Amino acid sequence: MRANYLIFQHVKVIRFLLLGLLLGTVPLSYLASGQMQKPNLPDPIKFLGKRENVMRASRAVLEQLGYVIELEDMQSGHFLTRPYEFVSGTITSSEIDKVAIKNDTMTGAWLRAHYVVDVQFEIVSTTETLVTVRTKMEALNRDINGVEKWEPLQSLGSVERRVLGKISMKLLGTEPNFKDNKSFWDKKPQQVPPVKKLPAE
Repeated sequence: MRANYLIFQHVKVIRFLLLGLLLGTVPLSYLASGQMQKPNLPDPIKFLGKRENVMRASRAVLEQLGYVIELEDMQSGHFLTRPYEFVSGTITSSEIDKVAIKNDTMTGAWLRAHYVVDVQFEIVSTTETLVTVRTKMEALNRDINGVEKWEPLQSLGSVERRVLGKISMKLLGTEPNFKDNKSFWDKKPQQVPPVKKLPAE
């Protein structure tokens, strides 16, 4: 009975995949990788340092990475960059798949993609600052009728981990371990050594 049940379940999965491929709801990458990609956004990191000092260091990191800061609110602790175009042309679709999940049921072609970086700085105490990095990703799709529309993408978390890692490098000289390790992410935000005060501008 157990063997018959397992065979029945296996047949159901195969039927689901075949139907999904016919309808276009299951991408071929699913069969190639063996599983669908899932978002893995990094948890916030708590630094020992005054918020204004952490924000100055983070602003320098964003500029070094080539981002242009459009919104800088030192009072509320918020940075927002201008849209950063990271790919365009014929390789757009494949490059998007490396950093985000797109709606593969869309018809037509993907032309270009961009994202904005959103960094939040929360005061935990007078000497502790919690830093959160998120992105908003979009891609331009042209359908078979020639109509172009920006479509939202779901970030996989690689861009956020890179930015947060560079901020950590700037403040500490070491980059946090961003491996896919549940035991790491289950921990509370880590405390790190105090941030050296930067010279006033």
